[in-house]
Amino acid sequence: MDFTYINDVKELNQLAADLERFGEAHDLNPALVHTFNLCLDEVLTNIISYAYEVPAQHHIYLSMKLIGDEVEAVIRDHGKAFDPLHDAREPDIDAPLEERPIGGLGIFFCKQLMDHIEYRRIDETNTFTMRKANISALPEED
Repeated sequence: MDFTYINDVKELNQLAADLERFGEAHDLNPALVHTFNLCLDEVLTNIISYAYEVPAQHHIYLSMKLIGDEVEAVIRDHGKAFDPLHDAREPDIDAPLEERPIGGLGIFFCKQLMDHIEYRRIDETNTFTMRKANISALPEED
């Protein structure tokens, strides 16, 4: 399923609704849908907040697929190049809470929650891919 959003935080509600619809269409475990919602909300928020220097309407594209026993999300935008996996500073999770700056944990959590995560810049397009096993498709333990 393909979805298009504009760079406005109001789109985050539509993202959540679209993910619910995708989950229902593919009979996905609600916990898996929630995990994707958490991570895609973070990525979309970062794109909306930082990718565009000109305050105009821009499109952000999301493609959701079920590939074998994995769910894949690919989000694309034409904002400025930024690789959050390598360009962003790693958070110091060992520092006391009162010494940590606000923010900076979203991509860290996505790395922990997803099975695969990658960023690529292709032809002036940022492409961020996340995959996770469809936990409802895993064999049941005896």
